[in-house]
Amino acid sequence: MTRLDCPFCGARELEEFRFHKTLAEPGTNACDDVYLRVNRLTMSREHWQHAKGCRAWLIVRRNPSDGTVLDVRLAASSDALAHNKDSRHDPS
Repeated sequence: MTRLDCPFCGARELEEFRFHKTLAEPGTNACDDVYLRVNRLTMSREHWQHAKGCRAWLIVRRNPSDGTVLDVRLAASSDALAHNKDSRHDPS
């Protein structure tokens, strides 16, 4: 069973987490991310939430070919702000 290491709660089963989206590689622009998207077989950066735990947003680096988790870290405030901006409806 795959486990993710939450920075607050420690190692937990994958069922406690919710996948949000695959993140663009650092250094790519928005156009390349949408239209020229090339997923690497050896590394993927993903946005997850510890939904059945502390509710923290995490950046997970993993190998999508075999499911190996390479790194889990707390999403930076800039990542969280980008997520909130995308999910918030602004009437102005």
